[in-house]
Amino acid sequence: MAKINTDAFIKIPGKKDDKRIPSRVLEEIIHRHIKNGRRNIEVEGFGQHGIGGRLWDAGNEKVHIRITGQSGQRTGSLGNANTLIEVMGPASDDIGWLNAGSQIIVHGNASNGVMNGAAQGKVFIGGSIGARGMTMTKRNPRFEPPELWVLGTAGDYFGEFMAGGIAVICGHNTDTQDQILGYRPLVGMVGGKVFARGSVKGFSQKDARLSHLSDNEWNWLLTHLGFFLENIDKTELLPSFSNRSQWQLIKAKSPQEKADGSEKPSMRWFREQVWDKELGKGGLIGDLQEMKKGTIPVITRGDLRRYIPVWEQGRYMAPCQAACPTGIPVQERWKMVRLDNIDEAISMGLEYTPFPATVCGYLCPSPCMASCTRNQNYYSPVDVRLLGKAGENIKLPKPSKKSEKKIAVIGAGPGGISAAWHLALKGHIVTLFDTSNAIGGKISSVIPGSRIPTKILQAELARVKELIPEIKLNQAITHKRFSKLNMIMILPLLRLDPKNQDPCVFQALN
Repeated sequence: MAKINTDAFIKIPGKKDDKRIPSRVLEEIIHRHIKNGRRNIEVEGFGQHGIGGRLWDAGNEKVHIRITGQSGQRTGSLGNANTLIEVMGPASDDIGWLNAGSQIIVHGNASNGVMNGAAQGKVFIGGSIGARGMTMTKRNPRFEPPELWVLGTAGDYFGEFMAGGIAVICGHNTDTQDQILGYRPLVGMVGGKVFARGSVKGFSQKDARLSHLSDNEWNWLLTHLGFFLENIDKTELLPSFSNRSQWQLIKAKSPQEKADGSEKPSMRWFREQVWDKELGKGGLIGDLQEMKKGTIPVITRGDLRRYIPVWEQGRYMAPCQAACPTGIPVQERWKMVRLDNIDEAISMGLEYTPFPATVCGYLCPSPCMASCTRNQNYYSPVDVRLLGKAGENIKLPKPSKKSEKKIAVIGAGPGGISAAWHLALKGHIVTLFDTSNAIGGKISSVIPGSRIPTKILQAELARVKELIPEIKLNQAITHKRFSKLNMIMILPLLRLDPKNQDPCVFQALN
């Protein structure tokens, strides 16, 4: 971590009028000083939670938070990469919880849950720690792994479900037979490694194994030991910690190592007992993919798995949305489905088309599905037709506040209806004109009933009439009638009326 600036510290008391300041208020005070440009802050703690975490207002500038008194739970939680937090005494539970890059130094012991769920950053403990330290840590390969350094010993259930990162337990002032990792360490460990100076008997051999300490690993440990001891003001211990024979290295077993038993499961067993039950038809992802029995599709790995597009948080249009003729944000609809907002996902269709069931469910060739990025990742595209077909009976969206504009739409086919639909939703007064005795145009008169269930088409046309009650049928718009219409004109997909070549007289194609 870059050197922190050495400007004078501004001191923040943890009490006001002899009353303890609430944690939330203290955090607001710290943020206020950060916004005002202060980068060195000393906090007198009275057990307030989360001191030093979430100091994003500083941007890329370095911030040093020094805590005197009593720091409360989750000191430095969600700490960012430019923050140094220094606890001048012992620390309470969950220090470095969900650490996202901060460096935390504790000049004393720390309680339970140190570095719990951390993804980045370093925590240096100048004493021992309580139970469940370094649990559920994780590792993003784009960043440096999270690190936990402990001068003394670790409490029970250390490294439970550890999934990444590096822990160094120095075992200072312990007997050679003492279990420096506590009772039942590393249960469920699937990633990361632990350097330990002392006895490590009792760790979960189902999940972890002793590993040879290579020259590169020893050199890394020795170099970083000096930095750790310097931060906790114990540099005199470096010679006694530099005996390579005292150190052991524990790593997580790989899935292959865990399966190398006398009862190694077969692929058929895995398919029947795990895949089909948990992920197959009726399982977590059964609605997303269909597979032939006896096969397991290629599972994406590495960058392809980690970086499936998120379309820059809305900065760019997703391929499915770009391919949709009406511009429906298909990816947002599917997000609603995954959040169990099914009705909302279905209703979204009416915001873009008056025919979510007729067109999206039955007629459309679904270019959105053809453009779906899941096609590139050995997946099947999401079947949006199901959402479309479910749109038969959804309620009308609420139009905007009524405007004073009156608009005539000449032609009540799908194009004219769509134009009138969106104008009505914007609050305008719309009148539909058509020479036929029914609305719908070609969607009603040309497309065979085998492609669209009559019941669904009639339900959607009834919904159109509910939103647009002013519909004039059997209306031939002559030159004289056209000139008398005191409205804004919309003429979708038009051609000259063959019976009257006056250029002001039109007949809708659809």
